[in-house]
Amino acid sequence: MAATLLFFILLLIVAIILSILLALYLVPVAVETVAGCTQESAAATVTVAWGILGARVRVADGLRVLEFLLADHPVMTRDLVRRAAAPPEEEKKDERRPPLPVKEYLSAVVDLWPHLREVFTATFRSLYLETLRGDVTLGLESPADTGVIYGYCTALRYALWPAEAVDFVMTPVFDHEVFEGTLTLRMQVRRPLLVVIPVARALLQKPVRQRLRQVSGRGAPGV
Repeated sequence: MAATLLFFILLLIVAIILSILLALYLVPVAVETVAGCTQESAAATVTVAWGILGARVRVADGLRVLEFLLADHPVMTRDLVRRAAAPPEEEKKDERRPPLPVKEYLSAVVDLWPHLREVFTATFRSLYLETLRGDVTLGLESPADTGVIYGYCTALRYALWPAEAVDFVMTPVFDHEVFEGTLTLRMQVRRPLLVVIPVARALLQKPVRQRLRQVSGRGAPGV
């Protein structure tokens, strides 16, 4: 009886793992960014969703909010401004530790680059652009500079004209300084399992974990 129960438990665990892997292969990760800027204010919203699970960051004047979503409905909210103003005791202790020199971070990037390259390659191959829409009104102090940027933007727009997902419009203003506009970006990471595999493969290697702990201040080489 006990052996039969253990067999069914193991079978259930295997079925759950296979279901998660299948979902990671079939269900894409959707990323959406909506940003707007005027002379008075600026705001942006970034949403990352996988199936019915998601997270959303909303940034505006004096507002920094992280929301965890279930079926596109907030189930948990974190005020990032308040958390930054009152760091936990552990974070206060970490502040006493002197920061690593920049060359140490560069050295870590060099050491981890083969693994990072695999992750970047897998991510790039899985990316699918759905929409990139921009509408910007720009006026610089120098009308000549405004004209130069407008020329580049116009050339880029016509170069990307066959791409239906991309539409960027710039309106130049030559008599005063101004920067206003909106940006909408929607894309998918298809087959996210293909991105998870190189990440997991890298983290399973002890030298990679040691290097990451070192640059994060949680350990030293050989620990």
